[in-house]
Amino acid sequence: MLHHRSRLATLLTAALLALAVLAGPNQTAASGPPGPPRYPRGTVVMLGHRMIRVTIHNFAFLPARLVVSAGTRVVWTNTDSDPHTVVSAKGLWASEALDTDGSFARVFKSAGAFPYYCGIHPMMRGTVTVVAAATHKP
Repeated sequence: MLHHRSRLATLLTAALLALAVLAGPNQTAASGPPGPPRYPRGTVVMLGHRMIRVTIHNFAFLPARLVVSAGTRVVWTNTDSDPHTVVSAKGLWASEALDTDGSFARVFKSAGAFPYYCGIHPMMRGTVTVVAAATHKP
């Protein structure tokens, strides 16, 4: 149990440091240490996982906002009866139409923000934010 807590504390500390780096040089020594990362409400942070699942349910991506480590495989699975797609807003990838129980996967290798949407239902939107692997290793 102690090892689990220690690993969790290490991952949490690394995530905070990585987010401070991503925040950029706007923080100065005079302003004090950076505060906790500020993500929009509902953002799920899953650093250190090899694979993360996103469910497409009730015309929404769940979770819609996700923070992962570089090298993470994200798998989207459609549980709706209507088909959906997963399309990069930056033109980097596009899935075929996913019927019920259909899946699409992508490995995120580089750091950055990757917004996406459903090409059939454009009001369905999500973002995968990738943190560089070197910034969160225990």
